[in-house]
Amino acid sequence: MSSTNHRGPGHEPVTPFRFGWAIGSFRPGLWALSWILWTAFYLLPLWTGWLLKLAFDALTESTSITSLLITLGVSELVRFIVFGAAVYYVVRWWVAALTLLRTNMLTAQTASGGSRAATLPGSPSEAIARFSDDVRDAVVWVDSWLDGLGYIFYAVGAVAIMSTIDARAAFVVLVPLAIVTLITRFLTPRLYAARLADREASSTVTSFLGEMFTGQLAFRLAGREEAAVERLERHTRRRRRTAVRDTVIDETLQGIASSTADVTIGLTLLVLVPSVRRGDFSVGDLALFVAYAVQLGELPRFVSRLITSREQSLVAFRRMGQLIAPGSLPQLVDHRPVTIEPHDTMLGREPDPARRPLERLEVVGLTALYPGTGVGVRDVNLTVERGTFTVITGPVGSGKTTLLRALIGLQPTDAGTISWNGTPVEDPSAWFVPPNSAHLPQLPRLFSESLAGNIVLGRPAGRLDDILSLTTLDRDLDDMPEGTRTMVGARGLRLSGGQAQRVATARSLYTEPELLVVDDLSSALDVTTERELWDRLGRIGSTTVIAVSQRQLALDRADQVITMEAGRIASITRS
Repeated sequence: MSSTNHRGPGHEPVTPFRFGWAIGSFRPGLWALSWILWTAFYLLPLWTGWLLKLAFDALTESTSITSLLITLGVSELVRFIVFGAAVYYVVRWWVAALTLLRTNMLTAQTASGGSRAATLPGSPSEAIARFSDDVRDAVVWVDSWLDGLGYIFYAVGAVAIMSTIDARAAFVVLVPLAIVTLITRFLTPRLYAARLADREASSTVTSFLGEMFTGQLAFRLAGREEAAVERLERHTRRRRRTAVRDTVIDETLQGIASSTADVTIGLTLLVLVPSVRRGDFSVGDLALFVAYAVQLGELPRFVSRLITSREQSLVAFRRMGQLIAPGSLPQLVDHRPVTIEPHDTMLGREPDPARRPLERLEVVGLTALYPGTGVGVRDVNLTVERGTFTVITGPVGSGKTTLLRALIGLQPTDAGTISWNGTPVEDPSAWFVPPNSAHLPQLPRLFSESLAGNIVLGRPAGRLDDILSLTTLDRDLDDMPEGTRTMVGARGLRLSGGQAQRVATARSLYTEPELLVVDDLSSALDVTTERELWDRLGRIGSTTVIAVSQRQLALDRADQVITMEAGRIASITRS
């Protein structure tokens, strides 16, 4: 039997009721109105069942029932209107809840650093499944409260009314509910395990499909298409087994719960036989009992839904929590502004921070280690003056990239201080952004947008021509059919490696950053292009550059060369 102490990523407790309440109360007005309307929808049959009793009793006494029939018709019309309003408001709440969870996960994935930043636990295609299926399961859990609680209120009212007529027949309707609840509680651990296995198997298939699409050229060149398809078939066979098991358990629970309606009616009528024989039970009483019993027969299905959706939400919260920063699982349900309703204000991009001209950058005792490995950089001390060119070099695995990432806040630090003009930087991830700093990674990340769009990223395009000239991209425009409006394709596939690198460089330089941090610019550039690029950057004079490089060209131009070995600075050479 499962409990609320299921553990999520980083051994954090997953409390589905607390998380569910946070999701539901995100838009409290919509949620409360949905709750009221659905509760009213489920309670109205108490009134219509009583009207049926009065109508049949009136028929046995040859009394006119016209007014009762009109009242019954109006009641059903009101219930239909309430149902339509409930659907309208709950759909709006659904969209808000889905958007909240996806926004929080996306925020953690796109944060440049700091306590809210998270890394992708798997492939991007697998993460999409969590954004889709797991988010839906979490919201279904909260949505089940609306139906479940409304039905429970109905059941309490129905049993109370029925017990005033025949207590034994009233309480016999609870027998199927008790049986279904016991069966459901017995099977819920198996349902949890089956749902988790199915989600993991689905993620494996999704991830491998993404890798196949990305690496199809490699498969063709190696002549290994059959091996890739065979691997995919193995994953899909496992996915089929887990899906069947998950579906069978879920449908078994729903089937058992749904079949109780007839059982409930049969038991009720069986218990009522002695009262009917004695004449203590009127036709109107029988009509009321049958009407209530039909509705009460559905109660086990809703209770089963509550229990099963709770187990499925535990799996969902656990998987979605892996897209949130470690140790910060509650951030998954943090309330934040989202743009959904017409009156919501469209959120714009946060403005660039105020520029602080860099005169001197100092790093003292910087230590950044990867958790559980002890690998990283230790006790790094360095000083960078304005307008200088610093090159970090060293063998593979010596900590060059880790040092750059720790410096600008992309890698958490364990010790040390970073000072900008003598003032300690409290949050590097928030400080080392344009226009104070720009980062050029080793592998450029381009979008399926135009060349200009990839450079300006929504900023005014006034400096575009100057940046194209600075990065020598202006020479490539003649070969592009639409100039700067040319679409570069997904991940920049329509560009050569050097062109993609220069587009990323142009993006980094567009805001005229005080500090440019470059991780191996020469990886995709030929020597001539790299020399010309460094020459042009040198003529700017105001931008300070820290670059990882192994090329002699960069080492010869450097004002200081920092050599790394085993995560420490082995030497600093100044020209």
